[in-house]
Amino acid sequence: MNKYILISLVIAVALFLLLRDKKPVVASAEIVANAPIQKVWEIETDLYNWSDWNSDIESMEVKGDIGLGTVFVWKAGGITIESIITEYEPYTRIAWKGKIFGIDAYHVWKFTDRGDSTHISTEEKFSGILHWLLPGTMRVKIDKALKHGVEVLKNAAENKSPNNAN
Repeated sequence: MNKYILISLVIAVALFLLLRDKKPVVASAEIVANAPIQKVWEIETDLYNWSDWNSDIESMEVKGDIGLGTVFVWKAGGITIESIITEYEPYTRIAWKGKIFGIDAYHVWKFTDRGDSTHISTEEKFSGILHWLLPGTMRVKIDKALKHGVEVLKNAAENKSPNNAN
């Protein structure tokens, strides 16, 4: 009898994983920085110096000049991520994709010129087995990271004390 219970349990878990909603986990954040778009863009796209203004960044290695196709390897939250820039429209948007622990991630930053200020928005999408197993946990982590990211970018662009936004 125990054998049938175990088989039934395995089948139930497999069906759950196969039939579960496979939409990516999506999170976003936005903010307005009281700084011109040129300054905001230069800070965000200077990958080499991300750790100067964003305490989440532990290390960064950029392979080549910053632009479409650039590969960079960075560490945040104890996790090393290899990313490739997939979109690069100066003063408008930059996006990259990466893969870690069976997760496919896509992250985009968008910038809108408002004269003396800049509207900053960012969105991240995760898909893969880990997000199917822990969608709520993944969403909370992404939300927190994105909110922190826009806040510290704003602070850096406005010349406020770096790394203080939580």
